[in-house]
Amino acid sequence: MCLKLMMLRNTSLIFFGTSFLIAAPLLIPNGGWLALGALAVLGGFELVSGRFKKATRLARYLVLLPIFCAAATLLACAVQGPQTWQDEWPRLLVLLLSVLTVCALPKLYVSAANVFVAFAVTGAAVGAWALWQFAGQGVERASGQAPFHAILFGNFSLAAGVVCLAGLPWAWQQPKRWGWVMLVAAGALGGLDASLLSGTRGGWLALPLTVWMLYRAYARQWPLRLRGGISVVIAVLVIGLYALPQTGVQQRVNSAMSESLDYLNGEAHGSIGVRLELYRVTLQLIAERPWSGYRLQEYRNVLKTLNEQGRVSTGVAEHWHAHNDILNAWLRYGALGGLATLLLYVAPLWFFARRLHGGCPDRDPLALAGCLLALLFFDFGLSYAFFAYPIVLAAYWVWLVVCVAAVVNRHAHSKEPFKTSLKTTAE
Repeated sequence: MCLKLMMLRNTSLIFFGTSFLIAAPLLIPNGGWLALGALAVLGGFELVSGRFKKATRLARYLVLLPIFCAAATLLACAVQGPQTWQDEWPRLLVLLLSVLTVCALPKLYVSAANVFVAFAVTGAAVGAWALWQFAGQGVERASGQAPFHAILFGNFSLAAGVVCLAGLPWAWQQPKRWGWVMLVAAGALGGLDASLLSGTRGGWLALPLTVWMLYRAYARQWPLRLRGGISVVIAVLVIGLYALPQTGVQQRVNSAMSESLDYLNGEAHGSIGVRLELYRVTLQLIAERPWSGYRLQEYRNVLKTLNEQGRVSTGVAEHWHAHNDILNAWLRYGALGGLATLLLYVAPLWFFARRLHGGCPDRDPLALAGCLLALLFFDFGLSYAFFAYPIVLAAYWVWLVVCVAAVVNRHAHSKEPFKTSLKTTAE
C-alpha cells in the first residue's frame, strides 16, 4: 500500500513537473527562466553525482548545440570588445543552463501522456486567457506575461496547439479515448485561438506546412470520403475566419498585402515594409563584417545614422534586431553565430524525423510533435528574431528537451496513460 501511494505521488509530481515546464513560459512572468532553471538544477545534480556518464550518446551529442552557440557568442564578445560582454551575459547564462538541462535527460522519465497533457493544459489555458483579453478587456491583440508580447505569445500558443494536433492520434488509441481526445482537442483549439487573437501573421505562414505534415503522417491512410470531409471543414473554417471582421484576420491579411505592394513601389511602411527594409540593411552590414559581427549599440547607431541621412525611415531606425533569427545571429555574432542558430532548428528536426514512422503508437506522435516544433520555430524566425530574447531561447530549449526525453524514454511507449511513471518509480 505504501509503495502504491509513493508511486502515485511520483506520478503526480512528474505530471505537474512536465506541465510546469511547458506552461510556465506563457503563463508566469519570466516563466521561461524558471522552467530552464528548474531543469538545470536537476541536470546539475545529475552531473555532480556522476550519473550523466551513463547518458546515451544522443545526450552527449545534444549538449554540443548550446556549447557551440555559446562558443560563437564568446568569440564575438572577444572580437567586438568589453561592451559586448555586458550585452550578452543573459544569452550566455541561458546557454550555460541549457547545457545543464541536457544532463537531466537520464532522469526525465517523461511519457507521451505527460507531454500531450501538458501541452493540452497549456493550450487550453492560453486560449481562455486570450479570449478573456479580447472579449472581456477589449484589447486589440492578446499578449502573454512579460516579456511575451503579442508576437511571442501568439507564436508560442500556436506551437502548443500544433503539438496537440500531433497528439490527437495518440489520444484516439488510449483507453477511454473520447476523454483524451476532448482534452487534447481543447488544447489544440485553445492554442490556435490564442494565436488568432494575438494577430500574429508570421506564424500563420506555417499552417500549410503543418497541415501537409499531419496529412503525410496520418491522414493519407484514411478513406477518401473522410479526407474530403475534413478538407471541406478546414476550408469553411479558414473562409469563415477571414470573412468575419471580428476576428481581425481579414484586416491583417489585407494590410500585409498592401504594405508589400507599397514596398515594391519604394514606400517602406507598416510591419511588412519595415521588415523588408531591415533585411536589406542587415544584409549590407553582414557583407561588411561577415565574421566578426556588430555590437548591439553599433547596430543601433548604424540605423540611427542611416535615418539621419534619409536612407531609412524612423520606423526602421527604432528597431534593435533584424526581425529574422538567422540574419540577426549572423549580424550580431558573425557567420558562426548564424550557423549555430541554424543548427538549433536543423539538429532537432533531424533527430525527430529519423524516429517518424517507427510503428510505435506513442513514439510516432511524439516524433511528429518534435518535428513540428523545430519547423514552426524556424518559420517564426523568418519574420521575427525570436532568439534575440534570451528567455525565448530558454523556453524553446526546455520544450525541445522535454520532447526529446519522451521520445528516448524506454518506458514512455505504453498504451496505458501515466503507466510510464509508475513503472519507472517501481524500478
